[in-house]
Amino acid sequence: MAKKIGALFLGLALTVAAAGGGYYAYTVLSPDPVVVTQSEQGAVITRKSKVDVPEVSTINEKLSPKTVVSDEDDALQDEFAEEDAEAINSVELPYAVGYFTEKLTEDEQIVCRELYKGIYDHKEKIGLKPDVINSEDVCQLIVMVVTCSPDMDYIGKDYSIQVNAEGYATGVMMNYTMTEEEIEERREQMQQRIEQICAEITPAWSDMQKYKLIHDAVVNGCEYSEDSDDCYSPYGCLVEGKAVCEGYSKAVMMLCDYAEIECLPVVGEAFNEDGSFQSHLWNKIRIEDAWYVTDVTWDDPVMDTADNYLRYDYFTMTDEECERNHAVDENRFFNYPECNSTFHDYYIYNGYYAENFDGAFRAFDNAVRDAVINNEDYARIKCSDEECYEQTLNWVYSNGIGSDALFTLIEDRAEKQGNESYDASSYSVINDEVMHCITLRLKRK
Repeated sequence: MAKKIGALFLGLALTVAAAGGGYYAYTVLSPDPVVVTQSEQGAVITRKSKVDVPEVSTINEKLSPKTVVSDEDDALQDEFAEEDAEAINSVELPYAVGYFTEKLTEDEQIVCRELYKGIYDHKEKIGLKPDVINSEDVCQLIVMVVTCSPDMDYIGKDYSIQVNAEGYATGVMMNYTMTEEEIEERREQMQQRIEQICAEITPAWSDMQKYKLIHDAVVNGCEYSEDSDDCYSPYGCLVEGKAVCEGYSKAVMMLCDYAEIECLPVVGEAFNEDGSFQSHLWNKIRIEDAWYVTDVTWDDPVMDTADNYLRYDYFTMTDEECERNHAVDENRFFNYPECNSTFHDYYIYNGYYAENFDGAFRAFDNAVRDAVINNEDYARIKCSDEECYEQTLNWVYSNGIGSDALFTLIEDRAEKQGNESYDASSYSVINDEVMHCITLRLKRK
């Protein structure tokens, strides 16, 4: 007997599905050259960084130009006493900082360690090995160190750089928004939450299993929101449950570090469907022996039409897939690994991938089967290219009345599993045309 059916088609624009992306705190500062004359030896170059939430109207504006303040005291340089070389070399760096630092020269590695140790130790004046990093590059180095140190969310809006007559940085003056006691208390709270999330991980778990747990915990436990003073920090994501992309990305870094998964931050811009762009932070992770791009923020859509919806469209991507709507900022201290493997692509790995239109039904069969087995509301597939995607989407929608084959599939899978909670008379459709993904929202009785 023919069913009376209905299919709700939810064509989601990327701007909705991506929750507007988000902003990261530190941007590449003004590219204007710094001219330091012999008479300005010891000058202080003051920079501003976007630590607080920027207004949308100013997100693409240049940062305030740096100011060069003549040094009134020739002894200022003496205040930037360098740390003991042995102490600097013994500093244990976070994984991401260490990953990028290993690709630097020996002297650059020393400066990187000096920066990290000084900020971690809450020092207001940090001495740097002279004649190594020029005044322009040191700003990019600070971006790398702070972005790769996820719990360093306590730096104030302004910092200054001491340069010598040759234009090399010899010191940095920092100000902080929290006391050392407050920082330590927040670290303890985040660590407790991380241990709670990762409690069920066992030594037998694969990297793929561990990362799915982390991905799902962050998406399900955090709301994309700028309504928090900590929205840029992992504290906002892990403890308060409210964050933007930087909070998501840095929380992922901390969780991956605990779960022994290699994870790096990626600083850049995300492009919306209308061609606009905004600053964004996402990650690269290593699953087994291959690197993948991942964007947990964009797997957490803000939408009122689908409850408890999380997706895996940006779970494990290649560089080519990511470049469809992401662009990486230029920074010579970020030397990223290439991501070319598709082995751990969420859809390929689980059998939810259609090479062509003929393979779409099999992919949906696998996806619906697993959704019913796990008592889930969503069955997702990914198509290999635009042609496969368009053909499959048209078939799924079938002029707004739905596909008889899919209705029968849902009914058969529910009956086979003895799960009577599904109503095979209707389903909803959520699509991502950029990543060629199609999701069925299964109806419940």
